[in-house]
Amino acid sequence: MLKYVRNQIRQRIQWRLTIYFVLILIPLVLTGWFSNKRSQELLLSETTARTESAMHALMDNIELVLQNVEELSTMLSTDSEMNDALTYAKRKLEAEDVMELVKMKRKLADFLSIHPMFSQIAVYHDNSNSVISTIHGVLPIERADERIWLRQQLNGLGTGMMFIQPDEQIGAGKLFGQVFGADSLTVVRAMDIYNPNRDRNALIISLNMERLQQYIRSVTPSAQAELHLYTADGKWVAGTSQRPDSYQDYLARAEASDQVLIQTASPYYGWTLTLAQPKKELFAQSRQVEYYALFMIALSIVLALIMAYSIYKSIAAPMRMLAVGLRSIKSGKLHVRLKSTRQDEFGLVTELFNHMASQQQHLIHDHYEQSLRLANTELKLLQSQIHPHFLYNTLDSIYWMAKHSEAEDISEMVLHLSRFFRLSLSKGKDVLTVKECVEHLHAYIRIQQIRFMDLFRVEYDIDPRAEELPLVKLLVQPIVENAIIHGLEKSPSPDQEMLLNIAVRVKESEGGECLVISVNDTGTGMTEDRRERLQVELSAVLRQPTEHGVMAGGDTGAGYGLRNVAARMRLNYGPHAKIYIESIWREGTTVSIVLPLSELYSVTYQVS
Repeated sequence: MLKYVRNQIRQRIQWRLTIYFVLILIPLVLTGWFSNKRSQELLLSETTARTESAMHALMDNIELVLQNVEELSTMLSTDSEMNDALTYAKRKLEAEDVMELVKMKRKLADFLSIHPMFSQIAVYHDNSNSVISTIHGVLPIERADERIWLRQQLNGLGTGMMFIQPDEQIGAGKLFGQVFGADSLTVVRAMDIYNPNRDRNALIISLNMERLQQYIRSVTPSAQAELHLYTADGKWVAGTSQRPDSYQDYLARAEASDQVLIQTASPYYGWTLTLAQPKKELFAQSRQVEYYALFMIALSIVLALIMAYSIYKSIAAPMRMLAVGLRSIKSGKLHVRLKSTRQDEFGLVTELFNHMASQQQHLIHDHYEQSLRLANTELKLLQSQIHPHFLYNTLDSIYWMAKHSEAEDISEMVLHLSRFFRLSLSKGKDVLTVKECVEHLHAYIRIQQIRFMDLFRVEYDIDPRAEELPLVKLLVQPIVENAIIHGLEKSPSPDQEMLLNIAVRVKESEGGECLVISVNDTGTGMTEDRRERLQVELSAVLRQPTEHGVMAGGDTGAGYGLRNVAARMRLNYGPHAKIYIESIWREGTTVSIVLPLSELYSVTYQVS
C-alpha cells in the first residue's frame, strides 16, 4: 500500500499539489490546537484562582463563626449561675431544682434568640441523667451506656470542644440526635471548664446549618458544582448536594468524572472546604471557540483541496494530456489529436502539438511510401539478377547436351525449365507458400541433376506445419545453387554419390516461433577463414542492407549469391532474420536461414 501511494505521488502532480497545500495548513492546525489548549489552561488557572479566592473568603467566615461558637460556648460553660444550679441539683430533682433548671432554660432561650448561628442549646446534668433543651425541655438519659459514652467523651475533651453529627451512633447503637435531641451538627464541651473539680456536665449546642448552607451556596460557581465542608477529622458538615458516603469516596468520584478539585483548609480548626466542578462546564465557552477553530481548519482543508484540484485542472491536466499525446506519437499512433478549447498558453501548445502530429504523420507516410517503392525496386532488381544468370547456364547446358545428341535428357530438362519459369512468374506474385517454393526448388534441382548426369541425389525433410506458411519466392534457390555449383560440382571425390539435403522446420526461439530452412551438401566445403569472412559479410548485410547490398564488392562466387539472399531477408523480414554458415573443408557445408513467424505473416502486405 505504501509503495502504491509513493508511486502515485511520483507519477501524479495532483497528489503532490494536494499534499503541498495540506502541508501549508499543518502550522495553522498546530497553532489552533496549541491556542485552544493554552486558552483552556489559562481559563482553568483563572477560574481556579478566582474560586480559591472566594473559598478562602468563605473559609475565613467559617473560621470566624467557629471562633464565635467557641467564645459563646466558653461563656455559657463558665456561667456561674448555670454551674451553681447544676451543682446543687439533686439526683432526684425536687421542685426547687426544677425551678432553677427552668430559669436556666429561659436564659439559654434568650441567648439563642440573639445568636442566629445556633438552632438549639442543651445542657446535660450528670446527677439527674437528663438533658435540659431549649426545644425539647427536659429529656431523660435512661441507658447507662449512653451516659458512659458521654462521660468518656468529656474526659478526653478537657477545655476543648468536639463536633458530632446527629446520625452518629453512641452507646448500644442509638443515634446521638435521638438521645440528646440534636437535629444538626452539634458542639459538645464540658461545663465549668476552668474548674478542675467540675462535675461531668456538658454543654450541647446545635448549629444553624441553614445559615451555614447559605454561606456555602454563595460561593458555588454553578449548579453542577459541588461544595462540601468537612471537619478536621473528616466528618461532613454541610454541602450543596447529597451527603457523600465518605470524604475519600467523594474525592475518588470527582476524579473519575473528570472534575476540577479545589480544596481550602482552615488554618486553626483544620476544617476543609472542597469544591468539585466538571471541566466541561468550565470549558463551555472555550468549546465554542474550539468548535469555531475546528470549523475554520476544516474549511481551510476543503479550500486547499479545491485549490489543488483547480490548479490541477488548469495546469497539470493539460500537461498530462500532452504527455499522453507524446507517448502515443512515440508508440507510432500518428493519428492522435488533442482536444482543447482553451485560449491561453496551453491552448496554443495543444494546437501546435496537433499541427506537429499532422506534419509528422504526412512526413512518415511519404517516407514509408518512398522506402516501400525503393524496396520493391531493389527486390525486382535482385530477382532480375537471378533469372538471367540461371537462364544462361541452362541454355548452355541445353547446347552441350544437344551437341552430344541426348534428346531424352534435353526434353526432360526443357520440361523442368518450363515448370521453373512458370512457378517463378507465379502470375506476378512475389510470395508463395513453403510447399510451392519446394516444388519450384525441385524443378530447379531436377534440371541440375540432369545437367550433372545424376552426380548427386536430393532429400527433403519438410515439417507439415510449415507447408502453408508464406515465403518470398527464389529466397532459397541461390543457396541451393551455391551448394550445387560451389560444393557438389567441385567435390574432391567425384566418383562417390553426393547428397543434397533440404530441411524445413518450425522451431521455438527466444523471440517466439520461427521458420528454419537448412541446405546441406556433402561437397567440397570451405576453409574456416573463408567461412568466418563470409559469415561476417552476411551479418553486415543483414544489419545494413543499404551499405552492404548485392552490388557491394567484386566477388561473383558463392558470396555474391548469399549476400543477395541476406539482402532480401533484411528487406522482407526485418532485423530479426538470421543466416548461419557451418562448413568443414572437404566434407560439406550447411547454410541455414531463420525467419521469425511474426514477420512471415506480414510479408504478403510488405511486398506488392
